[in-house]
Amino acid sequence: MAGTYQRFFVAFLQFVRTLLTGAATPAPDLSFGLIEARGIRPLLEKQRWAELEQLAAGLAPGDLTRLLDGLCLSHAYAPLLAQYQQSGRSELRRLVAGVHATFLAWEARGGGGGAGLSQQQVDEFLSHLGQAQAQPSAPFAAPGLQAEAAARLVRVAMGLSEVEQVEDAFAQCTALQPSHLQGHLFFFNALTPKWLGSEEVLTEFVDAAPDPALHALLQAMYLAEMLYEVDDKPAADKKKFYDTNASRIEAALARQPLADDSLYAVYFNNYHACLNHVLGRPAGRHQFLQVLGSRITANPWAYFGFAPAAVRKMSAATK
Repeated sequence: MAGTYQRFFVAFLQFVRTLLTGAATPAPDLSFGLIEARGIRPLLEKQRWAELEQLAAGLAPGDLTRLLDGLCLSHAYAPLLAQYQQSGRSELRRLVAGVHATFLAWEARGGGGGAGLSQQQVDEFLSHLGQAQAQPSAPFAAPGLQAEAAARLVRVAMGLSEVEQVEDAFAQCTALQPSHLQGHLFFFNALTPKWLGSEEVLTEFVDAAPDPALHALLQAMYLAEMLYEVDDKPAADKKKFYDTNASRIEAALARQPLADDSLYAVYFNNYHACLNHVLGRPAGRHQFLQVLGSRITANPWAYFGFAPAAVRKMSAATK
């Protein structure tokens, strides 16, 4: 437990340092409104831990993902989470520690290619991943937490280049919740050519998705990923891609925005907005951005040089 608190205390010091230097900028809300809507911050500030854990236990899978992303994938809540970790032991605390350690790992690594990483970046990346792996590896009694923990382990194992662990974690996640969104998103990332897979393996995965909703999203993700892969390729390679994937592209461009507030809708609308933009369909892009508002995901926009803030400006301009 002391190690968990120490990691959060270090994160807290980093957070304070950015405040003192004036370098802090408002962190994007990766819960996409859930933390505010469910009154999570007051529960943390007033140390109402039992209420927080009861609320988390009742969340749908996508909302549990939103909660963890919103709390753990930045330094914004580090001081409050340090207090939470120090106050006792629980399954949710363990999961929170694992997710935050994963965030620290990828933050330390940065976004560059593996060949360009310094030894310090590699060492910090692997150290945090080791901490992340230790927290959710032990069994969870609550099936919802277990499925989420398994999904998060897919991401950890991907960073460690452990193919069998990636596959085992995804199998455990989907055995509990066959349509678990975060599990599928992380497994997709692991199967991409730039990580542990290939175009052929990725194609097989997205085409085999039995759930219609997941199938539609994974198809859009596949197109965005492959468009990024051929972006700097010769014209002949690009033409081959467009010819081979003509039916996928046509189906994706025919889809309409989803108006609900689910995490699935957030990703679905972001990927289809970006595809419409990249494929030269500004009217279609506007339709999706009008529904999205400020709920912009980092990917796939980052593939094509757009930060979330730039997309939010683009979204505001459509109104």
